[in-house]
Amino acid sequence: MIKIYIIIICLICNCFAQDYNPCKDKRFLLLSEIELDDMSDRQYNYYIKKEEECSKYKVRKSINKIKSKKLKKNKKYMDSAKNNNYTVSGYSSLPLFRLNMVSGYDQVTINGFKLETPISFEIGSSVANLKFELRNYSFSNDNMYNQKFGGNAILVGFSLPIKFFKTSSNWFHPEFCLSTGKFHFSKGLILGFDIPQKISSNSPFKIKYSLMTNIVQSGPNNGTGWWDLSFNLGYSFKDLIKE
Repeated sequence: MIKIYIIIICLICNCFAQDYNPCKDKRFLLLSEIELDDMSDRQYNYYIKKEEECSKYKVRKSINKIKSKKLKKNKKYMDSAKNNNYTVSGYSSLPLFRLNMVSGYDQVTINGFKLETPISFEIGSSVANLKFELRNYSFSNDNMYNQKFGGNAILVGFSLPIKFFKTSSNWFHPEFCLSTGKFHFSKGLILGFDIPQKISSNSPFKIKYSLMTNIVQSGPNNGTGWWDLSFNLGYSFKDLIKE
């Protein structure tokens, strides 16, 4: 029982100590009105001690104020980044650079569908949203019989808005994307950036431009890849379950 009382007393003392402002110490304020040459040694030592404590207190308060502003700013961004919408989009891609295994094909078609969900989780100071994708990629030669590479991919991943610089309206934030899943042969990975185009805050239609790096396994011990640029047109609708 005695230990509990001691803990309670320590907690109370700690609370009072945290609220204590040495700059408002009554004795310190009285001494500040007296010339240093007119102080006794005891008064002078007390004044110097409290003056040092006051300076440290002001610095600490200033740092805490800056931290508090950053936390409020970050909370505001986190709240604005979260939404209760699903976005269904279709896209078509144009390859920009291809590795040797897929560089010799004349005909290339890359397209697919995405479902971006309101299911989210925090990564650092940003909010990542879960997404699903059905992707078709085909590399072929018309003048060569049965010369083809590609198929379908079923992917799951996330998109993560990244704050680069501030504009007059809002943060301009491309979204870092990562997806993985089953490709036509086996595993694969897609890394890239989506750049949203602002249409209207009330418009359900969404436009994004994407630069994607595709890493695809093409055999038991080998793989290939390419970069492609895509245009995404989507439609956003509310999460009716949460409502």
